[in-house]
Amino acid sequence: MYREVKIGDKKVPMLSMASCDIYYERIFNEDPLRIQVTAGDDGATAVQLFMKMGFVMAKFAELKSREKMRELNEDDYLDWLDQFDRADYQEALADVADVYNGQKQEKSTPKKEEDQ
Repeated sequence: MYREVKIGDKKVPMLSMASCDIYYERIFNEDPLRIQVTAGDDGATAVQLFMKMGFVMAKFAELKSREKMRELNEDDYLDWLDQFDRADYQEALADVADVYNGQKQEKSTPKKEEDQ
C-alpha cells in the first residue's frame, strides 16, 4: 500500500509491502511480528514499533532498491527522525499504522442486511 503521510507540514511518501517486516528486522535487529504478538496493550511498544516502521516504509518508497535498503542502519533512522518535530511525528503514528496495516484492511464495504 502506498500513501503519503502528513508529518507536521511535510507529506512523506510511505510504501508498505510484505518485505517491510524483513527490512525492519535487518535494520533494528528486532522481529516486528513478534513485537506485535507479545506487546499486547503496551502502548509504548506500539509507538516504538510504528516510529521505526514509518522510517522503513518511507525509505522503501524513496529508495525503491533492495541494495540501498540493505545498507540502512539505526544511524540513518536517527538522521531521518531529526527532520521532524517529536509531537508532529507522534501525531502521525496512527496514519503510519494504517499504511502498515493497509494490506489487511477490507477494500469494500459489506452490504447492509435487509429485514426479511
